[in-house]
Amino acid sequence: MLISSFNNVRPFRSFHQGLVFFLSLLTLMTAAQVPSTPDKSSVHLVPGSDTAMNAAAQWYQKETIFLVGGNTYVKNGKSFTGRKMLVKEFLISPSGMNLYVRSRRIRNFTLTLSLASAVGTIFTTTSNNRDNLRGLMWTSIGVGIVSSWGNAYANSVRDRAFWVRNHDAMLKMNEMD
Repeated sequence: MLISSFNNVRPFRSFHQGLVFFLSLLTLMTAAQVPSTPDKSSVHLVPGSDTAMNAAAQWYQKETIFLVGGNTYVKNGKSFTGRKMLVKEFLISPSGMNLYVRSRRIRNFTLTLSLASAVGTIFTTTSNNRDNLRGLMWTSIGVGIVSSWGNAYANSVRDRAFWVRNHDAMLKMNEMD
């Protein structure tokens, strides 16, 4: 009864007709989707274990490293921790090692800036001298922003160092052949 009274009002009648049309179209589209078996020409075969592609993939998995946090990295499915272990991994790539050392220097500098910003903020909020409050507060906020940018840049350099190291490890595969 309620629906029939809505059908007499023009906007509701067009909405009702549109809804019926949409649902019937949706039903036809889902009924028309019949699963088909792919023909043999479109099937892509996975190469066997004796192909060069799998040898490269195995070498890649065995020799490349990726960072999972701080000084922890994964190589060949095993997790390693420590800066000394990372430095050992970077010995195969002098340019990767240079980038890694550069990222550590940038990170140490930004850590110093961040600590200076925190000390400035604490000093400003606890001091009784309100004359310098605004200047010191803005300085500490500015230093904090600069140290955040520096930290992001250090992460970028570190990521590039890992990429270069992994690239050089893959080049070593060609030398082993």
